[in-house]
Amino acid sequence: MLLAQITDSHIVAPGTRLHDRADPSAMLAAAVAHVNALVPRPDVVLATGDLVNDGRPAEYEELVRVLAELEPPLLAIPGNHDSRAALRAALPAATAFDTAPPAPNGSCDEADLPLDGVVESYPLRLIGLDTTIPGGHGGRFRPEQASWLDETLSAQPDRPTLIFQHHPPFATGIAWMDDNGLADRELEAAVVARHPQVVGVVCGHLHRTITTAFAGTVASTWPSTGPQIALALDGTAHRYADEPTAITLHHWSPTGGLVSHLSYVDRAEEWLPPWAVGR
Repeated sequence: MLLAQITDSHIVAPGTRLHDRADPSAMLAAAVAHVNALVPRPDVVLATGDLVNDGRPAEYEELVRVLAELEPPLLAIPGNHDSRAALRAALPAATAFDTAPPAPNGSCDEADLPLDGVVESYPLRLIGLDTTIPGGHGGRFRPEQASWLDETLSAQPDRPTLIFQHHPPFATGIAWMDDNGLADRELEAAVVARHPQVVGVVCGHLHRTITTAFAGTVASTWPSTGPQIALALDGTAHRYADEPTAITLHHWSPTGGLVSHLSYVDRAEEWLPPWAVGR
């Protein structure tokens, strides 16, 4: 099974630029074209949040326009810049999981409920987790989310499973982003550690490639389709970098497990050394 991951596209309204500099629509469109041209074609594309920049209707309209060209099926969960209700309305098929947690008694409008769920129709079981706090930049792993995740994983202990979410469940060393990281991440670690069938936890939010050991598996963040956050381990805040646009490819097989690759949208020219010509 081959999965593509796109994240943190931060789409803005047509005619405007992100941070008065970047054109996230053009960058996402290039990423979509890159996914469509891949051989083999990904079975599914995971969108791990911050699909738009301010949760506004015009931004979601622009997002839908760009994603209309995407050929593989899409699964999406929100990030801290998204609106749950607006994301559901804009991408109903991408946010329709096979199963989802039951709504709590006396809950808010269904469209505003956390967007957690499971997709069962692929060789690799996929669990999307909504780590957002409405109105906040940081995330939280909720106690009721821990209970649901534990029950869901316990129901199929022999089924390899990939978790995808926006906020990574670990500190990265980039202080200004860690300050808006995932609260109560120890709850997620405790659940995942009980379930060895979890082959990985893939995230966005950091606009960078970062991996670490986590609860008996591997957790990772992956680059934005837009501007990247600078690698500033010295505490410097709010720095971005014009690094190449990239997507992620996760290849899973029963014998090889999960192997992840960075795939640059603007591909470098490929060439053979003289000794390999004709081989």
